[in-house]
Amino acid sequence: MRMANTFNQRIAEIEELAARILAQEPEGVVRYRLLRDVLRKPAGDLELAQAKEGLDKSRCVQELADEQWANGGWGAFHSRSTRLRQKIPSTEVGVERALALGLDASHPILRQAAEYIVDIMVGKVAFPDYQEKNDRWPTGRRLFLASTLSLIQPDHPLLAEDRALWLEIARRTFRLGRYSAEEEIRAHAELTGATVKDSYLVLNGRYQLNILGSLPGMLPRELERSLLSWLWERPDGIGYLEIPLNCPPPYQKPGPLDRWLASLEMLARLFPAWVELAQEPMEWLWQQRDEQGYWDFGPQPGSGSYLPLSSNWRTRQKRLVDWTTRVLVLLRRYCD
Repeated sequence: MRMANTFNQRIAEIEELAARILAQEPEGVVRYRLLRDVLRKPAGDLELAQAKEGLDKSRCVQELADEQWANGGWGAFHSRSTRLRQKIPSTEVGVERALALGLDASHPILRQAAEYIVDIMVGKVAFPDYQEKNDRWPTGRRLFLASTLSLIQPDHPLLAEDRALWLEIARRTFRLGRYSAEEEIRAHAELTGATVKDSYLVLNGRYQLNILGSLPGMLPRELERSLLSWLWERPDGIGYLEIPLNCPPPYQKPGPLDRWLASLEMLARLFPAWVELAQEPMEWLWQQRDEQGYWDFGPQPGSGSYLPLSSNWRTRQKRLVDWTTRVLVLLRRYCD
């Protein structure tokens, strides 16, 4: 009962701060994310519907739309393009950015992106990146595509085969109740033919996790707990984010903080059992508020796809509101 009261009190404080930001008439993305993801306005709510309609007026959404190619992608798919002078360096980043800005599968930007990914998966168009010459590449290419599609349409029929594959690999890898590199290597030898040791195909990768958590209840509870416990203790955390999960990075380094938050946001979105491990990090996060109750982790991370939510950070207030919105979304998910 005491724990329930604590969470209810925390939710009340989270909602009060969200309401205070909304009273300042923030930009459209912030407004929509607070209404939908913090105050939990229902789908039929008029205020939420109006906020959603206003998303396309956001400079950030307009930038995303302007840089989207006619085929629905953003140039390179997985690799970060350095040749093109784009703020959105790849299709993966474009999809992640769209979701951070509050867009969903019904929005034209993500609808076109999903169609493009499907076209690549079924062989209608070529994968745009350099083709690696190793036995991992066929599995890796499909992994990048399936993971990104799962962010937009997790129940897409094309993903059934990918979910079955990675679930079986996870089952075999954690067959003894703990991670076994030997079992993982054996699983890939039999199922994919890929050399997995010390590669991006190891199960801590962000792409595999996106697929494994794409549908509720996909992982048996004990398997989910074993997977999360292993991730939580890894010194490099989730693959491609490369930061420990169980301890916050230095406060004044926005890049590592962005990757740490992205790691926790991913687990929160995919795996309900994450709350069993997240109490200390969430309590640390709660304690980082300033005297007004806001969060400010400094200048925009250079390689992140979540921020900014507002049109610019020339004023500290917009930066503060964006960081605070991001943290409130995560805390609300934890408290729920």
